Amino acid sequence: MFSNFFRTAYRNILKNKAYALINFIGLSAGISLALLIITYVRSEMNYDASHKNIDVLYRLKYKAPNDLELATTPPPIAPKLQAYFSDVENAGRMFGRNVSVSRPNANEVFEESDVFFADSAIAKMFTLEVVQGQNNNLLVHKNEILINEEMAKKYFGTDDPIGQTLIFSGKANFVVKAVVKNFADDSHIRFNMLVPYESMFDLEDDQAREAMRVNLDMNFVISHSYTYVQLKDGADPKTIDAGMPAFLKKYAKPEVLVGQIFTLMPVKDIHLHSELLAEPRATNSMTNIFIFIGVGFLTLLIASINYINLSTAQSLSRIKEIGIRKVLGSMKYQLIIQFLSESFLFCFVAMLLSYIVFFCTMPLMNTLTSKNLVFMAVVDTPLVLASLLLLLFITIVAGGYPAYFITQFESIGALKGGSTLGSGSQWLRKSLVVVQLTIACVLLCGAILIMRQMRFISNQPLGFSKAHVVNIPLFSDNLNGIFRQEDSTFFSRLQSYRDIIETQPNVNHTTLSSNAPGIGVVFQGVIPEGFTKEDNLFIADIAVDYDFINAYNMSLVAGRNFNRSFGTDHNEAFIVNETAVKDFKWGIPQQAIGKTINREGKIGKVIGVVRDFHFTSLTTPITSLVMEVNPAQFNTLSISFNNSDVSETIKRLEATWNELFPEKSFEFRFLDQQLNDQYQNFSNFSKIIQTFTGIAILISCLGVYGLVLYVVQRKVKEIGVRKVLGASVNSILTMICKDFAILIALGFVLAIPASWYLLNKWLQNFIYHVDLGVSTYLISFAIVLVIVLATISYQAIKASLANPVKALRTE
Repeated sequence: MFSNFFRTAYRNILKNKAYALINFIGLSAGISLALLIITYVRSEMNYDASHKNIDVLYRLKYKAPNDLELATTPPPIAPKLQAYFSDVENAGRMFGRNVSVSRPNANEVFEESDVFFADSAIAKMFTLEVVQGQNNNLLVHKNEILINEEMAKKYFGTDDPIGQTLIFSGKANFVVKAVVKNFADDSHIRFNMLVPYESMFDLEDDQAREAMRVNLDMNFVISHSYTYVQLKDGADPKTIDAGMPAFLKKYAKPEVLVGQIFTLMPVKDIHLHSELLAEPRATNSMTNIFIFIGVGFLTLLIASINYINLSTAQSLSRIKEIGIRKVLGSMKYQLIIQFLSESFLFCFVAMLLSYIVFFCTMPLMNTLTSKNLVFMAVVDTPLVLASLLLLLFITIVAGGYPAYFITQFESIGALKGGSTLGSGSQWLRKSLVVVQLTIACVLLCGAILIMRQMRFISNQPLGFSKAHVVNIPLFSDNLNGIFRQEDSTFFSRLQSYRDIIETQPNVNHTTLSSNAPGIGVVFQGVIPEGFTKEDNLFIADIAVDYDFINAYNMSLVAGRNFNRSFGTDHNEAFIVNETAVKDFKWGIPQQAIGKTINREGKIGKVIGVVRDFHFTSLTTPITSLVMEVNPAQFNTLSISFNNSDVSETIKRLEATWNELFPEKSFEFRFLDQQLNDQYQNFSNFSKIIQTFTGIAILISCLGVYGLVLYVVQRKVKEIGVRKVLGASVNSILTMICKDFAILIALGFVLAIPASWYLLNKWLQNFIYHVDLGVSTYLISFAIVLVIVLATISYQAIKASLANPVKALRTE
């Protein structure tokens, strides 16, 4: 019986090639997108699942007194947790930075990122798969190092790396103890090298090393290291959270307790639930996951609607077949099974095609999502089972109604070629088309708004010049720089470097700072005039040199700039921004001049007020800012240049650097690229939504085209009669298109409230954003209208220009 059903289905596909092709393309596109989204969501939901202890692994979260929530915490906490809390199995710290790495007797120096200094407990808490070397006492001995497979190949090639030496920053030697397997891409933290935590001080200058060690051992305020905690089985993390105030009271000096709050966050929740600052890698959000799932479901729904519409329309051409089958004794359930079998065969072929598309489009998905998923790795048993469930779902949903619809015809009426069900089916088909177009309009509105927002971010005035600026890290992305003592030898060489390159062609300015504007700042304890220590103010602080404001074309609204000729500016002068003047209740900018500021013991007066600029990303508001001359905190050399010969300028900068700093590789970043990288996730999200929108509109247009094809075939004789009676081509074209134009308008109207709600929710990710505006809707409506009308125009024009004699000769 089933073989007969499938033979009938096969013949029906061959008989109606146009409908079959449209359905195959639509369903395959919808299923392919569903498979891509399932794969992506699985990857995102399984972050850090490779660690055996994942269910009992936590990371400490730090809420500072200024309500900033940070992923990094003070270093003294971890070593004391296990002794204080009986539920703590292990606790350890990780501190990441860049390091210049070389081999003995080698001239080449590499600047490595993701070098983490870690306590030995980290090796017990996380799953480290050792592929070479020893698997015991990892991170215990101070001069030993773990490297991953990528680093082993880079530095040692095919040689055995075990026992080999690597030199950090030209001063600290480490012996490779083990090579570990690269952490999976779906890990919230990845490392190239793991070094014992205490060894990080050995990379600093002699005069700073001990001061830093002492400071970090007692500093319960600074956000510095990632603190991981492994609880014993059955332990409640809320017990640790509740006990943290007493823990701090026991170990921290009263003067450093300024309202800090520490709580545990499950490691498995970090990637999708963290909105903390200073995450080691970019995180995602459940909102984006739900958006992806929703878009995938809606696109699949559009494809299913196409199938329902076209199958229902096509079924009207099979009325006589159904009538004959009923007369010959076919039961209703047999007819339903037959049509469901046809639907299953159709969907099964579409599923096979979708796997081919899935394979071909996976590289594109990897590009858009910054992943490295492999087809053979992701096509596993769960995905195959999900595909089968999806196949069953589409078969029932997309094939169920056409099967039910066709079996409702009366036998006699069917044999006469007529049916009383046509009117109801038309309303259903039109309603489904409206649903399709509503979804397409929502997606298109979203794509347009997201593109506008990303363009807005790119063009938003930041309050400083970002073009043609390169930043050179002096030490590393290293918060230890907060405690670094000024190295007179290093800064003497650095000044020589600046003097040389400022004489080179195309170089305009050089300046030093703790970080470039727009990239981020350090928050430090500040007591402005009119406030007390008990106010617990943590204010953004940037260490700058005398040329900083001029180099970045910033403007002062009151007072003066830092000036070397005063001789005391580096000890007792501050510049604040306009927002600080407001927050500190100092009146107008001119009244702020001469006000006193105590920045963690450094007491001075305000000499100037700088116009507000965005010193962090546009996802956060401008807050109070204090600027000071503090060479000990300089981490970045910024160089502005003309755009006439960029490559040659960079070559000259590198050549001079290598002469003066042979122990550190020359690394640089363009400031505008650094600023754009902050929004990479949003940019990728924009590209993905645009892709989804294109697929959804394509599927919708295919469905509309199929329905137009059906309408034209049904009205061939009507069109012929109208032309014989004198109807013009334009009137016939209008007759065919007007119903679809009405459906487009109705779908657009229904899309407005849904898209308005969803898009306003998304815009809340940005403090500074575009308005939703009427233009977004007008543009999306015009695009959908033009695309859909262009889709149906071919068949409509063809029908209106057809010879009426051919349509009427059988009458």
